Order: sequence, then C-alpha cells, then structure tokens
Amino acid sequence: MEGKQVKKLYILYILKILEKYSDCNHRLTQQDIIKLMEKEYGVSCERKTVSRNISDLADAGYEIERRDGGYYLDSRPFEDSELRLLIDSVIASRHIPARQAADLVDKLMGQSSVYFKNSLKHIYSLDKMEHEESNDLFWNLECIGEAIDRNRKIAFYYNKYGEDKKLHHTTEKEHVVNPYYIAIANGRYYLVANNDRYRDITHFRLEKISGARILKEARKPKEEIEEFKGGEGLSKHMVERVYMFSGSPCRVVMKVSPEGINDAIDWLGRDIRIEKKDGYFTVETVTNKNAIKYWAMQFGERTEILEPEELRKEIGIMTAHMNEKYNGGK
Repeated sequence: MEGKQVKKLYILYILKILEKYSDCNHRLTQQDIIKLMEKEYGVSCERKTVSRNISDLADAGYEIERRDGGYYLDSRPFEDSELRLLIDSVIASRHIPARQAADLVDKLMGQSSVYFKNSLKHIYSLDKMEHEESNDLFWNLECIGEAIDRNRKIAFYYNKYGEDKKLHHTTEKEHVVNPYYIAIANGRYYLVANNDRYRDITHFRLEKISGARILKEARKPKEEIEEFKGGEGLSKHMVERVYMFSGSPCRVVMKVSPEGINDAIDWLGRDIRIEKKDGYFTVETVTNKNAIKYWAMQFGERTEILEPEELRKEIGIMTAHMNEKYNGGK
C-alpha cells in the first residue's frame, strides 16, 4: 500500500490513537500524535495533516476536545464506571468458561484508553476466580435464542456433574422442548421451556446444556401453556420464583422479624403485601412452593411460614431432620 492509499487511512489511525491513548486527564499534542502514528502504524505525517483529520472527525460527530494545547476523545460508547460493572460481572460469573471470560474482559478493556486498565488493580484477578474449563454457554445463547425467534422446538442433552467433576448426560436420549425465554437469575442463565408431555414450565441451566440444535417442528404456541395464558410472560414468571424451581405458584403467608423485612423485600420484590404487627410483620406473597421452602430455610432465624399448612409441615420435617443430624435430636 503506497502514497494516497496510505493517506486515506490517516483519519482512522488518528481516531484509534485518540481512543487508545487519550482521555480528559491524558491529552495528546499534535507532535504526540505524529510520534504515535509512526510507532503504531509506521507512517509519518505533518502537523497540518493531524489538524485537518481531527477537524474532519469532529465534523463526523466525534467529540474531540482541545485543552491546554492537547486533544482528547471526550465521549465513548461506555463510561469507565459502566465498563467496571460489566467486567466485574464477567469475573464473578464462574459459569463463563475461563478462556472466553478472559477474552470478554480484554474486549471490554479495549473500549477505554490504556489508562483504564491501571485503574482496575483493585479488581480480583480473573485467574484467581473459579471458572468453568469449558461449556456450551455461548453457543446455547445463540442457538436457543434463534429457536425462540423462529418459534421452533429444540433438542439437546442435559448434564450434571459426576464425581470426576465433569459434566455427564442425565439421559441417553435428547430432551425435546418448546423454548420460550432465556432468563438470568442468581447469576445463572436458564432456559424457560415446556415439554410436550406436560402442561407446566420447566427450567434448564444453559451451561449444563450440550449438543443444542434447532428442529424443524414448530414450537407449541405460548397461549397453550397454562402459566402464560392471559398474556402473562417472563416478568410474572420470575417474580413468582425466588429460585428457578419448576411447579405452580401458591399463596404464602409468613411471619417476619423487623431484621428480616429487608431480606423479604430484597428477594421477594416490592409487590409483596406487608402488615405491621406487635413487634413483627406478616408478609403475603405468591411464589413457587419449593422455592419459598428453601428461602425460608435460608432465612429461618428471621422468618416463620404460617400458610399454607402443608408447606409449614414440610419445613418442620426438614428442620427436624437437620436437628437430628447436628444435635442428635436434642
């Protein structure tokens, strides 16, 4: 590539240099840009060339500011605080395979200047966090998302961990389901789907799905699913499930201490009904029975299930078994 062809790329080179090396605290003079052009791309140019191309970039809508004799890019797709949030989320999500997590972090870091990386030293190192060696999470997001868009059924194998710490098929046959949503809960991705043999909704962890493929057969219409009749969708489905347990929701009434009301609202949402009593609260909500059973065990010191009676008895049996294990029944 010679002469005029190279010069056509100057405006792109200058933009990349401003993106990589400038911010409001690190401004570049025309001479700085000239040196970086030679260092990064092996080309030389004059001051007036830099000035003209920066002016063209500004005319094209790029927010390039000049202060104290130096230029800097003042606007980017993401603020540094937004990038920190996204990077923290990737690092904390141990179900993203390690290699792909590292690639994602590098891509996110590339959305800011080189000085941004130095500000992340407080973040716990990715290689010290536990991440999956490998799984089909990214392929599943793409494949299942396409099946939902096309209203098609999907087939896949579902897996669980064995004593060798590796995933193994739960059945020899593929699962064939009607996919409706991909949801995220408690830091994990779930497929919200229906099996033709049943009328209710079931959930599958995306990172435990393998061999996903789209079938030619049309998906069962959402309106045929009892839970989605009347236009109810994912938002109501998620509110009624503290954890992603399958099964129908039920009305639950519980007694909550003042110290536990924060946990109740934090986990169950603001749509719960709260009534203040003498020294405690009664909380009423509609949620999945199995999910609220485990939630009540988690916050048992501050919570007591009052209704339904069947659920109260089940929790009593569970706690009695635990008492036997830890205290010999005393």
